[in-house]
Amino acid sequence: MGIVSRAGDLFYAFRFLKLLVTPFEKTEAYKLGIVDKDGKRTKLKLMHDKEKSAYTVFHRLVFNIKRLLGKIPGGKSVVARYGAALFLIKEHTGMSEKAILDALEKFLDEDLSSEVIEENTWYQQDDKLVPGTYMLTTDVASVKTGNIIANKKNKIVVEDFLPPHGQFRNINIYKVKHKATNQDIYITNKDITR
Repeated sequence: MGIVSRAGDLFYAFRFLKLLVTPFEKTEAYKLGIVDKDGKRTKLKLMHDKEKSAYTVFHRLVFNIKRLLGKIPGGKSVVARYGAALFLIKEHTGMSEKAILDALEKFLDEDLSSEVIEENTWYQQDDKLVPGTYMLTTDVASVKTGNIIANKKNKIVVEDFLPPHGQFRNINIYKVKHKATNQDIYITNKDITR
């Protein structure tokens, strides 16, 4: 991978993070009436170049992910709420956790290093997800398209004790199959219930 390509990836990773942590009310799309305060699209037809620039495919992807991640339990902690998404950014860009957290701190103007992250371990044994059928507690987007493929209350099946696919700030991230679509999705222990 060339230096120009890596620089482009880094630019988009930072752009993604910035848009992810920007409140909907502070986006240009909101100011132009394209989305509401929850990021849901209100204007179906974009007429002007300014509107089309404020709501591109990239914006739609980030807004959808942001809305989905906003449903994840975890209180006010940005890292806890966005653990799976931050892990995917880390995995796909090669950025370190520190670089991602530094970017978040810069855009949020908040110190995240002192945050205590506590993981829900109800369905874990020695960090492995316990076999069984679970129900999602939130909608989950496809890693490939950003479209919602797994809805709240959909089922996932864990066949055997499943080790974490990765971690972000002590939060285990599991790669599981969504039963209805047979696609891989990434979840945390907080995203499931029995």
